[in-house]
Formats: sequence, C-alpha cells, structure tokens
Amino acid sequence: MIELRELARREESRQAEGVGEMAAESVRPASGGIMSRGAPGSWLNNAVGMGLGGEVLPGEVDALVEYHASRGVEPRIELCPFADEGFVRLLAERGFVPRIFENVFFRELRAGGEIRAVVTPPDGLVIQEVDTRDESAIREFAMTAMSGFLPPGYAVPESDMEAVIRSARNPKSVSLVARLGGVAVGAGSMAVRGDMAALFGLSVLEAYRRRGVQQALLAARLNIAVARGAALATIGSKPGVATERNVRRMGFQVGYTKVHLVRPGEGLMANVG
Repeated sequence: MIELRELARREESRQAEGVGEMAAESVRPASGGIMSRGAPGSWLNNAVGMGLGGEVLPGEVDALVEYHASRGVEPRIELCPFADEGFVRLLAERGFVPRIFENVFFRELRAGGEIRAVVTPPDGLVIQEVDTRDESAIREFAMTAMSGFLPPGYAVPESDMEAVIRSARNPKSVSLVARLGGVAVGAGSMAVRGDMAALFGLSVLEAYRRRGVQQALLAARLNIAVARGAALATIGSKPGVATERNVRRMGFQVGYTKVHLVRPGEGLMANVG
C-alpha cells in the first residue's frame, strides 16, 4: 500500500498541475506548488502544493498575500498536513485562518473485473462520455458539474465556465454526463496521469439525489481508469457530505485531511463555493 506522505505529494502535485492548466489569467510557481488567479470570487484564486518540498521562506508567503490581495481577493491556500512545519507557523503569523476542511480519499485499483456501484442505479440511467468538440454538450456538462458547488441563484462567471471547459478538453481528462429521460442529471470528471486517476467535479442535480446516480458515475470513472492502466484513484470531499459516504461505500479510505486557509481583509472578496 502507498505511504500516505507519498500519496499526498503525488495528489497535491497533480492538483497543482491541473489548476495551473485551468487558470487562464495567471499562474505562478510557489514553493513546490502553484498559486493561481481567476476572476474575483472564483475558486481559481488559490494556492496548492506549497511547502511539501521543504522550507518555505517568509518572502514567499508575503508574495502569496500580495498576489491575491492586489486583485481584491482573499489570499487562499490549501494546506496539506505533510507541509513543512515552519510554513504552518508563517501562515499563522500572517493572519491566515481556517475556512473549510477537505478529506482526500484513495483506493487502489486492479485490472480485471468490473467495479460496480453498491446501490442499483435508476432504470434508464445512461452515462456518456462528453464529446468535447460539441460546444453545446460541453457547456451543458460544465453547468451540470458546477451545480453542486455553488449557492442557489449564483450566476456562474464566464471565466469559471471557461476554466471547466478547458479542463474537460485536456487530453488527460475524461468527462461524463449521466442522463435520465434525456435530461442531464449529473456529471463528473477524472484526470489520468500515469498510474494515478483523480476523480473530481462530481455533481448531481438536487431533484435526482439519493437515487444512486453519484455511485454510478463513480463506478463508471473507476472502470475507465482501470482500462487506462491506473493503479490508484483519489477524490476529495468536504467531511460529512454525500460524496464522503458514497466513496467509502465504494472502497475508498481517508488518506489525509487538508485545511483551506484564508487571510481575510477589508475590501477583499472571498471565493464562492
């Protein structure tokens, strides 16, 4: 079984690479990770993977603060528990505070045999890979995938829509839509890099939840991952939500928990979602 420190190093590096490919406005290397910017309020205003390779200098934390605050957004970082301890102290000294926690789950994959959902999916559920050349199909996918991460009535910025579309069009990505009666009721993505598959961006429309749609999308992506040679799968989730319950039932276990830290300030916009 993979060591958890190595799991964290690989997953955080994978995520940093993925965010860097999605954030069109600005991406900078930062102490072994990246910091990125999108429109004010965008989840792309973030830093990932910093501090896993050793000491982080005070000036690099100051640069992170300036990088976001200069655009009127809260500085934000996803802090891994295996990050350098001195880095943790520097963030506290500069006023970073916890916003949310995220569990990173993993499971090993083996070739042979089909991975099945624990819950029988609804009759007539069809799961299809998105044709990324079809503009209407990929926009439908992006809107469905983002639906579970945004507050009711929130108008999705075109910059966020474009970021999800860029991710879906990445050759390393697989994006799926679940349909009932021809209606897109759920969607999710996966990035396969070498022998590692990262599942992300899974949403099911509220009216269709608790019916096995999410597990069906999980199983479909895992089977594609196995077919592409992946030996390890990961997925992140806030503690206590439906995704956590579903992935545990599908054989995943917690690898580590990271905290999303922010540095609030007057006039700075927080991320949405």
